[in-house]
Amino acid sequence: MDAAHIDLDLPAGWSCWLELQQSSEGTCSGKAELREGHEPRCVLIIAQQPNREAVIERLKFRADYFVGEWRMRQREDGAPRS
Repeated sequence: MDAAHIDLDLPAGWSCWLELQQSSEGTCSGKAELREGHEPRCVLIIAQQPNREAVIERLKFRADYFVGEWRMRQREDGAPRS
C-alpha cells in the first residue's frame, strides 16, 4: 500500500497524503497524514466506509476541521497576553 498525495482543497501550505486499503467485500478504509509545509501535523484514520469516495468525503470533513482548529490555536498562541 503506497501513500498518494490527494487534493482536498486545503489552505495554502497544507497537503495530505493518503493510504487506502480495500477489503475483499469492496469497503475501504484509510490513513492520512496532514502536513503544514514539510512538517507533519496530524494522522487521521478513516474507518471502514462503503467505497473510496466515502473515505475521501470523510477525510475532507475531518481534515477541514483539524486545519481550522490548528490555525485558530496558532492565532491564539501568537496573540499578546494581558
